[in-house]
Amino acid sequence: MFIQPKFERQVVEDRRQDGYWIEAFDISRDKKPDIVAYGMNVGEVNWYKNPGWKKTQITKYLGPVGMHYADVNGDGWNDIIICYQYGQTMINCDPNGGKIVWLENPGKSNRDWVARYIGKATSMHRLKVGYFTQEKKLQVLALPIVGRPNDLHSITPVLLFTQPDDVYRAGEWVREELHPIDDGMPPGEPPLDKKFHVIHGVSIKKYGKKSGSNLDSALIASEEGITWLYYSAEGGKWHAKPIGEGELVEVSKTGFKGSGDVDAGKVGNDSLAYIAAVEPFHGNTVVVYCKDTDGSNAADSENSLNCKWKRVVLDVYGDPNPMGEGPGHFVICGDFDKDGDDEFLVALRGPMPWQGVFYYKAIDVKNGVFVKWRISEDSTARIAVADFDGDGRLDFATIGYSVAGYYCAENPSVIVYHNRFAPV
Repeated sequence: MFIQPKFERQVVEDRRQDGYWIEAFDISRDKKPDIVAYGMNVGEVNWYKNPGWKKTQITKYLGPVGMHYADVNGDGWNDIIICYQYGQTMINCDPNGGKIVWLENPGKSNRDWVARYIGKATSMHRLKVGYFTQEKKLQVLALPIVGRPNDLHSITPVLLFTQPDDVYRAGEWVREELHPIDDGMPPGEPPLDKKFHVIHGVSIKKYGKKSGSNLDSALIASEEGITWLYYSAEGGKWHAKPIGEGELVEVSKTGFKGSGDVDAGKVGNDSLAYIAAVEPFHGNTVVVYCKDTDGSNAADSENSLNCKWKRVVLDVYGDPNPMGEGPGHFVICGDFDKDGDDEFLVALRGPMPWQGVFYYKAIDVKNGVFVKWRISEDSTARIAVADFDGDGRLDFATIGYSVAGYYCAENPSVIVYHNRFAPV
């Protein structure tokens, strides 16, 4: 018996001029998750304080794209790590842009947020902060979307920036371009470096914890499908293990293949029970990857990402538009009904009827059987998950998609959806 999800809609800001990114974390150190949201056209990075959602402009950039947060200087306040100066689109991206900075949280003082340089890479698109090769210094995993302007399927570099000893005086963080070993090579073949193209989505967790690693690692959604990118402390090398090839059928008419976004869901005691994805880049297909436990592979299923995975298509939302793009943009997992198992949410940017958020609940994980409900009709670029009202239930917040050169929703709003169905 499944509880039908019910969320109460609260408008934080509507009639925006743009919309792209949303993140939820505690800025004011009052143990309440705030919201940071912005678009790429106007470029105002705004803080919406919880409760009440008072809006404060943190800064303004030309083409801000991805961001994450961490306490960079160790003063107890969450700072922002953000990239900007993207360019008009992924095709004509700015060759001098892709700048990454960290914005120092002013805390209780009245001073402005101060930007300090980390590094740059052309077409910088996604970044995540964590401890990827060691556990003492913060690191930024930086993922451009393409390798160079006017070359859509060029090789995309994967970069790592490591925190310097003095975050205030350093001109740039230590930069490393990763050359992970391709763990998908056939037996007997010499190892080769893994190459990525059109990287669009990334999910960071301690995916190797079951095998004894406490380091952060990444699930990457790219033209190659879903790949687990991790660092082996024993061998001192980066590895890239293929999970699935993604969507391959529509490439002849869309120009895109592989995967567009990814996250992993927990079921029972298995913290990595399934992988949810939207495919391909800006795609229309929602899939899950489930552990293939048949036959001789059954014993390997306990090793999570080291087992084989089977791809199950759940839904196809409409046909690609003339640019080869569909409405799907983002996917995120979380235990919204508080039964111990993760559900996942899919963000559709639009237009209607393929617009809003769909909620997927696992019925039979092994065979990839899920039930779904539409829980929002608002254009959704990304989703931020947090307990915004402090009642012990996971809520979520969305921002509408409005990016010139791609798709512009009629009313790209910031909206919070309060959980009203899970037990308190």
